[in-house]
Amino acid sequence: MVDVVPFSGLLFNQDKTGEIGQVIAPPYDVIRTELQDTLYARHPFNVVRLILGKQFPEDTENDNRYTRSAQDFQTWRKESVLLQDPSPAFYVYSQEYAFEGQTITRVGFFARVKLEEFSRGNICPHEFTLAKARKDRAQLIQACQANFSPVFGLFSDPSKQIDARLQSFMQTEPISEVTEDGVRNRLWRITEEDTLTFLSDQLADKKVTIADGHHRYETALGYFQEHGQEVPDSAWILMFLTNLDADSLAIYPIHRQVKLPDRWDRQKFESHVQEFFEVTPQPKNTEVPTLLNTLNKAGEKAIAFCIYFGGGEASILCLKDPALADPFREDDEPEDLLNLGVYQLHTLILKHLLKINTRTPEGQGYLHYNVRAEEARQEVDRGKYDMVFFMNATPIRQVRQMAEKGIRLPQKATYFYPKLLSGLVINPFKT
Repeated sequence: MVDVVPFSGLLFNQDKTGEIGQVIAPPYDVIRTELQDTLYARHPFNVVRLILGKQFPEDTENDNRYTRSAQDFQTWRKESVLLQDPSPAFYVYSQEYAFEGQTITRVGFFARVKLEEFSRGNICPHEFTLAKARKDRAQLIQACQANFSPVFGLFSDPSKQIDARLQSFMQTEPISEVTEDGVRNRLWRITEEDTLTFLSDQLADKKVTIADGHHRYETALGYFQEHGQEVPDSAWILMFLTNLDADSLAIYPIHRQVKLPDRWDRQKFESHVQEFFEVTPQPKNTEVPTLLNTLNKAGEKAIAFCIYFGGGEASILCLKDPALADPFREDDEPEDLLNLGVYQLHTLILKHLLKINTRTPEGQGYLHYNVRAEEARQEVDRGKYDMVFFMNATPIRQVRQMAEKGIRLPQKATYFYPKLLSGLVINPFKT
């Protein structure tokens, strides 16, 4: 059973801030330094100051990005920059975007979800997390005692009854609307008792798969387990819930840029790769979109990657047999993972051939994850990385099947598009 309830959210007071587009931001994990600077300059009340404050050389234990976030949060509430809704609500959230030539609208709603251990089987993670990111989010929730950004959760509703109920509220004027990076984001408030009860009841007997926000979930759970007696309201987390049967989910691949720990012999490496993969060199200086298209077609028949070495040289690698990775599978790694592209890459190529174990913090240090394929190519050409592995997207059916079995994918196995905006609604803890 999943406990999903309405809540009195904190929303930006647009009478004070102006248009909502001035104060929202993408999730913290996609904000680079340049974008952080832009968001800081955009508005003094931009939510980036809460979710990813700037760091300075003179920071101390008592004056740092987390303490400053907490101070801003308190001040904004005190000065009515943020206003709390008087009545519990669910918040319908739609994102209209273009994907592969079609206009798609993803619809779901923000709610409070009761935290629980993954071992209970009701809330299912689909990938492993990184220790550095967990520590960062833990320090933020400790300082601010609130959820500024939602966890992205998926539920299954083939009948689409929940979608139909949400759609009925989307005929009214939204309380917030902003177009960001070509995505039209709109928010509505639901306070009607019948609908609040209907949505809570419908979700009660479903499983929720975490699509994005694993670090936020794990650190929120850890905070509650440690501080639940003093802050019992921390038992709940802000979550966006959407129907995975609604045909409105887009998953992008996340490419792997590699900086090798030692000097390497490319000829020897390519020879060993051929033990496991059919290797098809591509015409020199083939453009990235063409490489990705060729990779996509190869992936329809077998697990496939495209490796780019720099200097315009690339090859398509097609796995001969998923079972070839079985001898290198760890005891705690289920056999189901053999059918997963990212697992084959991390096991056969990274761990076995390149001696980079991405299950360790040391191994993670040699990798950079990038959804921007052209940028990844350019950085290899400039010598910042030795190679990049272009990936195909992980199918949603695999994500769901493995999550419900309790199987976690390697880190950064999926990139759900579009990302959820931070700042549309905030979940504060009662203290």
